[in-house]
Amino acid sequence: MTVVCNAKNLFCQIQVRRRSESKSTEENKLEAEINKMASNVPQSEAECTCPVCCDIFTDPVLLLCGHSFCQHCLQEWWRQSSLRTCPVCKEMFHLTQPPRNLALRNLSHSLKQERRKRAGSKEICLLHGEKFKLFCQVDQQPICVICRDSKTHTKHKCVPINEAAEEYRVKIQINVNSLKTKQKVFESQKSNWEKMATLIMLQAQQTEKTIRGEFQKLYHFLSKEEAGRIDACRREAKLKSDSMNVRIINLTAEISELMEKIKTIEDQMRAEDLSFILSAKSTLERSLCKLQQPETPEGCLIDVGQHVGNLQFSVLKKMAEILKYTPVFLDPNTCCWSLTVSENLISSTKSDKNQPGYPNPERMGCRELLGYQGFNSGRHSWDVEVEVGDFWAVGVADKTTKDRWAMYICVCTGVLRNLNKMDYITEIKVEALPQKVRVQLNYNEGIISFFDLDRKKTVHAIKYSFTETVFPYFCGSVKILPSDTSVSIGRTRGHLNYMLLQS
Repeated sequence: MTVVCNAKNLFCQIQVRRRSESKSTEENKLEAEINKMASNVPQSEAECTCPVCCDIFTDPVLLLCGHSFCQHCLQEWWRQSSLRTCPVCKEMFHLTQPPRNLALRNLSHSLKQERRKRAGSKEICLLHGEKFKLFCQVDQQPICVICRDSKTHTKHKCVPINEAAEEYRVKIQINVNSLKTKQKVFESQKSNWEKMATLIMLQAQQTEKTIRGEFQKLYHFLSKEEAGRIDACRREAKLKSDSMNVRIINLTAEISELMEKIKTIEDQMRAEDLSFILSAKSTLERSLCKLQQPETPEGCLIDVGQHVGNLQFSVLKKMAEILKYTPVFLDPNTCCWSLTVSENLISSTKSDKNQPGYPNPERMGCRELLGYQGFNSGRHSWDVEVEVGDFWAVGVADKTTKDRWAMYICVCTGVLRNLNKMDYITEIKVEALPQKVRVQLNYNEGIISFFDLDRKKTVHAIKYSFTETVFPYFCGSVKILPSDTSVSIGRTRGHLNYMLLQS
């Protein structure tokens, strides 16, 4: 390698001197010295490999920084990067046509000839001096006609080289097609994750805006709390953005690996039959894809509810005079594309235009969404105002199985019906359709009841033995009504106690 570098430096001197109008005698001496040095350089593929295409040089050119490249590779590099920089050291140049590296060209030419000679010797049987014309399917190796009749292969099944090569090509092509299909799946998943990464940032921005709006009302009391909440949101946004970006980078690397593997395999498949069959077995093994299918885990998106849900109530100790409390609030990550959730997470409305459909395993079905907090014991209730004259549903649902226990209004008939996995048909008899509904859940006794707030009467009840955590369930345009609350502050053993009384 030292000799090659010296040759490059001498050749660089020649090219500088060639900028004059005529070639001097001293340049001729330098060229002669280069050729002499080149004759003593060992023909190593490492020394004659282009850093761009990773193959033996073709028409090498020399940059002033001392690095050499194939002329075509360098021009293509400059065309794609729009800057004349060295692909290795990034040094910039103003030359449009770098000088040729004659010494390296001669070395590369000799190395290519030597490679051809070595390839030619592989076509001859070392035992009998005959050309390989057959392929032993038992020993998985090329043999000559004499080998076939020998004791070693006499009972083995042998086929012509071209037939064996074609058979391997078919097998490998099947694997290559599978690799290409997986590559498309990976690229599609990468695109989805890139969309989710964008959505994370949009959610973070919207969450920050909501947080600021809420805290502005309580600015004098909650300035420190506001900063803390925003900081927490940003940390989560950064954490989840970084996590998603790492997934994207890893998936990009796997895609690049697949593309490189496919290119290498296809190049080997285009080789001569004998040359191909010699490496067919290893090529077949490399063509098998061992990469796992990428999946989007839950919890990738910003946990908006953690930052915004019951925001005022969560800082009750600092602002007891002003309080708007809703027993439940919506989880926007479960919202259907056709609905829009308000910034304070207490209402959903139909969108005139569907929102972008980002892949999210937490998302519910058409026009459906869940509350943020689930219940697995105790008594719970929340009031919901529904949109008159439109389809709606309220109740509870299992987030995992998507089972629902609710009542809904059928748009086609205008009839109130029962909604659970055992009964979608039973009509609920009412004098008038409720507009404000109180949902009451007794988890331990397995009862969920629906109360008409305007007429002050129970409309319907469902009995079911719940075993899993259930979440408030909504469908259509709804608004969660705040509860009437009062705050009692007492002192016990020198400490202030805050009690929220909900009527």
